[in-house]
Amino acid sequence: MLIQNLFTLIPIVGIIVINIALFGLICGYIWSLATSLIGALVAFIVFRYWFQSLLINKVKKSYLEKLEQNGVLFVLLLRLIPFIPSSLINITSGVSSIRLMPFLTATFIGNAIYLLLLSFVANGLLSAEIEGYMLVALLLAVLPSIYLYRYLKQKTGIGENQKRKVRGG
Repeated sequence: MLIQNLFTLIPIVGIIVINIALFGLICGYIWSLATSLIGALVAFIVFRYWFQSLLINKVKKSYLEKLEQNGVLFVLLLRLIPFIPSSLINITSGVSSIRLMPFLTATFIGNAIYLLLLSFVANGLLSAEIEGYMLVALLLAVLPSIYLYRYLKQKTGIGENQKRKVRGG
């Protein structure tokens, strides 16, 4: 998980499947959540204190501005979106001015939901009797994600900048 949070070379689903196979559903989920938090913490500290001056110019300023204005909600929303690499969230958070505890809080909540869903998927891959739980987990992950996306879009104007660029303004 540390490598996952620093570089995102390994698909997280693969790690979850291995953890579930080794430790079972509950222990595998708890292990995955704990190690993802530790990995995010280490990555945040590394990027904040050792690489911030090198990376600050490589992260889009608009991402940094949005993160600094709505730190907890922005990190939480990004953690719930499956195709956003953990390392990108950690790098952006590390070079921004978001404080450590809000970052960890958002990471914990977002990863708890997302990893629970992935754990159910991994467990479903290992056994076919989890379909009902999978549907509930999917709803629990998707509905808050949609709400958070709409809320952040409205509050930060994420969609407005793209609309203006398309219209030529």
